[in-house]
Amino acid sequence: MRTGVALWALLAAVAAACAPAAERSEADGAATDPGAAPVAERAGSPVDGVTIEYLAHASFLVRSPEGVELLLDPYASRVWIGYAFPAGIVPDAVLITHPHYDHDAGRYRGMPLPWGSDVQVIDGPGVYELGDVRVIAVEGKHADPYGMEFGQLNTLMKVEVAGVSIVHLGDNGPLTPENAAALGRVDVLMAPADSQYHILSEDQLAEIRAALRPRLLVPMHYRIPALEPEPGSPGDLGDLGPWLEGRPRVEHVGGSTVVLGPDDLPDEETILVFEHSPRVPSPPRSSASARPPPRAVVSPP
Repeated sequence: MRTGVALWALLAAVAAACAPAAERSEADGAATDPGAAPVAERAGSPVDGVTIEYLAHASFLVRSPEGVELLLDPYASRVWIGYAFPAGIVPDAVLITHPHYDHDAGRYRGMPLPWGSDVQVIDGPGVYELGDVRVIAVEGKHADPYGMEFGQLNTLMKVEVAGVSIVHLGDNGPLTPENAAALGRVDVLMAPADSQYHILSEDQLAEIRAALRPRLLVPMHYRIPALEPEPGSPGDLGDLGPWLEGRPRVEHVGGSTVVLGPDDLPDEETILVFEHSPRVPSPPRSSASARPPPRAVVSPP
């Protein structure tokens, strides 16, 4: 098994291939150090690994070695968060953890969707096979006190592909023992984390990490200053930088995409920080009057 240094080497090489040279860390504003580790010879090869691309907010693209592409928790353009969803994404399936507009692209509200009517949507518990990808969707519960308008529905999404198991929590609250047992082995955990603890408290996330024991923790669902047209908006969502301060084993991808196989996972849990995808258009600066109401007013998170 490769060490954390080998993982960093893989990530550094993928970032060099996929991101602009001048791209900077959104978490702390510091440029990624290209000399932090040697370059892995295998880096960037999607043939024997799963490709994970962070779009923005809580949305990811997951591509299998056979080319099956899953879109996880797409957000509605410029509702609560101030930036648009990227155009031109044509997935094989869309995974939706719950019907809030920053996770279902506004589907629950009847908004126009960024994918075609022939694309499969997975939004409830079950086991789904898509080529070389297996999706295990487990019934959970939205974090309190939000989601009352739809019964606090939240589906935990586990994606098994290329020997790697990826779990997307959506906006789930604390896990039950039954949740943890149903999810089983977790290699990559995508979990909400921000400086205002908008979804999960420090203790709640710590309990989830202890129960699932992921090899990689990928923070999501935080404010991205580079994409927000107004300082401090949305006001009830924190930046990632302060949340990361003082935490051990933090590695910055330096880009939006990585390719991972089983041998690329670290021995100890490592926090893996992505940049948002360059596919996401930078928003124009606008006045406060053009912004939608805060999310807690429009619909709880």
